[in-house]
Amino acid sequence: MKLFQKLLIAPAALGLFSPIAATANEINLGDVSGYASTEEVQSINEFNAKELAVTNSRLDGIEARLNNFEAGSFSDTTTLSGSAHFQMGATDGSTITEAVTATYSYDLDLNTSFTGEDNLYVGIEAGNGVWGTVDFVTDNSNDQGDTLQIDSLYYAFPVGEYEIAVGPKLDNDDFMPTSTSKYSDRFFLAGQPLTGSNFTWDLGITGSGVAVARNFDNGWNASASIIGIEANTADGLLTKEGTDTYTLSAGYDGENYGLGLIYVDVDEVCTFVASYDTCANVGIGAGITANSTTFGGYWTPNDGTTTLSANVGVISYDVQGYTTEDLTQWFFGVDHAIGNGVLSAAVKTSDWFSVSGTKVNADALGEFAEIYYTYDVNDSMELTGGFAFAMPDNAGVTWLDRTAVGVEATFKF
Repeated sequence: MKLFQKLLIAPAALGLFSPIAATANEINLGDVSGYASTEEVQSINEFNAKELAVTNSRLDGIEARLNNFEAGSFSDTTTLSGSAHFQMGATDGSTITEAVTATYSYDLDLNTSFTGEDNLYVGIEAGNGVWGTVDFVTDNSNDQGDTLQIDSLYYAFPVGEYEIAVGPKLDNDDFMPTSTSKYSDRFFLAGQPLTGSNFTWDLGITGSGVAVARNFDNGWNASASIIGIEANTADGLLTKEGTDTYTLSAGYDGENYGLGLIYVDVDEVCTFVASYDTCANVGIGAGITANSTTFGGYWTPNDGTTTLSANVGVISYDVQGYTTEDLTQWFFGVDHAIGNGVLSAAVKTSDWFSVSGTKVNADALGEFAEIYYTYDVNDSMELTGGFAFAMPDNAGVTWLDRTAVGVEATFKF
């Protein structure tokens, strides 16, 4: 019987034993003083035996009810953790709204092991920070609405020295051990289209698939994954009609630095362009295939107080009937511990494409910068505040020419 059960049973047991103990005391006193005959003592003892049987039966009933209660709760091998985020801010020059907006996001993480070495992961999210409705969103913002929805679902298990994950909702970076950056990247730019620190490969690729990863003893790591974005539709997985993504990674993590290389091959890019615009609006039809290569690393020169991160990426794509130019992206960021928190700053730049006749050109968007401070109130609460601004190179991307100021509160449990 578990300690929790014993603690619950103890008060009831004491209550049931009290009258019996009192009776037992009377028996002993009567016997010693000569007030009770042998027949009377025997009768009382028989009565007490019946009361003990009733007591034991009641205790068994209480324990059974506790066991039933435990069966309906989390198992010993399931853990639940989560976080809630409140965002409040305004964006000057926004084409969406310049008003002060307030949004939230809520995340739950469930991990269950069945063998001690495997893990069933379920990620559940809700939130009303929808980019396109409001402009001030962060990396933590969710757009699932006020209803909890399953955002990630996969099962991971070891095979020899390798770790394998398979599931109906698997991100191409869910099981990736390779790092091209250690920048925190949790503020305004990470929540915007085209300005994330890993835009060239982190395109929000989620679907049914499988991933394999391994961390070697000498610091090297590698991974591979196949994700079918339309595997839950009639287009299927690994078909000509479906949209499949292949991701390969390799990297090295030392004591105070690391390097990483990530390659992503996408069957059909318009699926991802739809997150920012439509292929028709930028003058290109469907049927764009693309691949990206991202190389980057990080360095911590002073025992973890400061971390420098940088990467560069190239997206190459093919459009039938068009000649195309590669899109490039680079980023540099720093995180520096100050007081009870971390001061973070970054500069990023990205290209996007524009169409002129039968040529698809790489269009420089300019530079984007941010600086923010994350203050640890305690182990379970953080406050982040800062600002971000743009230095656009192209008059055609005025929607990115804006300045944002805001704060975010994070509660972890």
